[in-house]
Amino acid sequence: MQRLEVGLRDGDVVVEGTAVRPGWKVGELSAVFRGSGVEVRVPASGLETFSARLSLDELRHRSVPGDDVADLWLHPVPTAGGAASRRGTAEAPAPVRLGNFRSTTRVDVARSSGAGAADDRLAVTQNGNLSVLLGGAPARKFLIDVDGLRLGADGVALRLRVRGADRGARAARLVAASRETGRRYDFDVPLEEMPDESRRDRGRFVHRGALALPVSALVTRLDARDETLDLSVEVEDPEGRVQARRIGTRAHPVVLRPGRAVVGGVVTQLLPYETFRGSNVSVRVERTSPEADAYLRRWTRLAWILPLVRPFLGIWLIGELPYKAQDNGYHLFRWLREHEPRRRAYYVVAEDAPDRARLDGLGNVVLHGSREHVRVAFLASRIAGTHHAEYLLPSRHPAVVARVRAVRVFLRHGISGTKNMTANYGRFAPGFATDRFHVSSDRERRVAVDAFGYRPAQVRVTGLPRFDHLLAPLDRDPEGLLVIPTWREWLGNRDRFLDSEYRARWQEFLGHPRLARAMRDGLRVTFILHPNMRHYVDLFDVEGVRVLQQGEVDVQTLLREHAGLVTDYSSVAFDFALQRRPVLYFQFDQARFFGDQGSFLDLDADLPGTIVTDVDRLVEEVETTAADGFAMPEEHWARAQRSVRYHDRHNCERAAESVRTAGGPRVLWWRWTDRRWSDRKAPGNGGAS
Repeated sequence: MQRLEVGLRDGDVVVEGTAVRPGWKVGELSAVFRGSGVEVRVPASGLETFSARLSLDELRHRSVPGDDVADLWLHPVPTAGGAASRRGTAEAPAPVRLGNFRSTTRVDVARSSGAGAADDRLAVTQNGNLSVLLGGAPARKFLIDVDGLRLGADGVALRLRVRGADRGARAARLVAASRETGRRYDFDVPLEEMPDESRRDRGRFVHRGALALPVSALVTRLDARDETLDLSVEVEDPEGRVQARRIGTRAHPVVLRPGRAVVGGVVTQLLPYETFRGSNVSVRVERTSPEADAYLRRWTRLAWILPLVRPFLGIWLIGELPYKAQDNGYHLFRWLREHEPRRRAYYVVAEDAPDRARLDGLGNVVLHGSREHVRVAFLASRIAGTHHAEYLLPSRHPAVVARVRAVRVFLRHGISGTKNMTANYGRFAPGFATDRFHVSSDRERRVAVDAFGYRPAQVRVTGLPRFDHLLAPLDRDPEGLLVIPTWREWLGNRDRFLDSEYRARWQEFLGHPRLARAMRDGLRVTFILHPNMRHYVDLFDVEGVRVLQQGEVDVQTLLREHAGLVTDYSSVAFDFALQRRPVLYFQFDQARFFGDQGSFLDLDADLPGTIVTDVDRLVEEVETTAADGFAMPEEHWARAQRSVRYHDRHNCERAAESVRTAGGPRVLWWRWTDRRWSDRKAPGNGGAS
């Protein structure tokens, strides 16, 4: 197969090409409908160079509803006087699919007349062959390749290739979507047709585009509430249909470096990173004053000398997410201030955090990003947090992360629950690093060593500091139903969340007529979203249901005050069950939630509650549980007890001792060997953080 020209012209499929095979020529062209098998044939003229015309009106007439895709075939016949015709006995070769010529040119398309003609088009299949799409045949997806993405001090540089099977692209754009506000920032990527590449690519429509965007051009458009941006590419076809694709690091050449711009007297840093599960590119947005930025930079430059003084200062930096003070970090810090007041332990919290008032009177509280926070972070010998240690730093800039050398202790923010979290918190998980890993049970310890990959010496069974308060005597009996669903990583922006099955199912439950009747009869229902979805709480408004914002009431208080719990996969179910109270699991999306990774638990044998998958059954279980006075089945109580090793209120004490003993020379050896292993496994993307 040498050369092919193909297109739609004057109501026909027009084909002209050169196919060299001694003794044979192309005798006919045919179109075969995929659904019905109906075949339409027309003669082809010429020898080595052949041509044929296939009427679109004839194809539409012969098609049946639903058979709107016809594959094109060539039918070879012997040439007159050729060896095959002289013998008279040779059988003609089998028909061959039209396509995969060395050079394929798409000739100008002139729209034919007739019903549905405006939608008739030629398409290149995945294997490089040609088909005719009639009438309402669905548009084929574009092949979108990010040939290069560079984020850094100079801004964003993007190179793009778009290939269309049945049509060209009209426009392309880079999209930065905010998780917090739902806003999107579009930047047009000019496209250029590439006819030479199209001919080499089996006749696909090929466009290339490039974009150079200064950091300031993005920063000036951001909302002050934007903290995380997800990057994607959108391609629009001539009919206005849009196809989007997240920019990933696995298949695309990507270089990620921090970018920085000073706009309106504010220093804004763009810190790109690779998401832990999808390996997609997202960007953290950090803002500070020029004075604070200069102060941070000075400490970063001087950090090389701090190992000489750090061990003698004994500073611990403790915290959770910057806007929180209610989980294991808070309870450990409070215990330290009450029982070891001379210890130089500090808690970091955002200035506008709803939980900040809970720290009043404890002392040693530093505001996130302040000069004191910078000083304490660089001088600390221990950093103990419930999430990634970087949340407790004054900046997540790679230079700051690398130069804050404190021993990291992972306090955890829950018992290892239903989901396999190796990709989040494994020893070699991207963007996560810890020197000591706390767990609550021997089962968790085995998982941390065998599945997460931690050394046995790195894992300590301490229990969670918040259990000390959770299991304290109550002032009054619990009442009502608490509803706490966990998050979904695929619902990272407001539009996806708004149209999601997740929102629809929980809204259906909260608004169920039988639940409404139970509330009229006195059942109190409280609903609160996971912190990662806190920006979407306004999308739930159900009469009679108390809908809470994160930080309005701390989760520990909610767990203690309520008599029953409904969740889906959240580890708070174990906390609740340890109070000997009933748990209901609403798991309507098990297959998608667990994916290929599955769970470390036997859900039916290990979870301390009843699992349901449909709303009506969930409401029925709520009614039954409430009628029984929120009594917990004995089997579920036995499962809850197996989830912890220690059944006491000395968890803070054990956690504090573990933090104290977490250092030593072996930590440096562990870090060195882990870094060598990571360097060997890294894809070489230029420093993604």
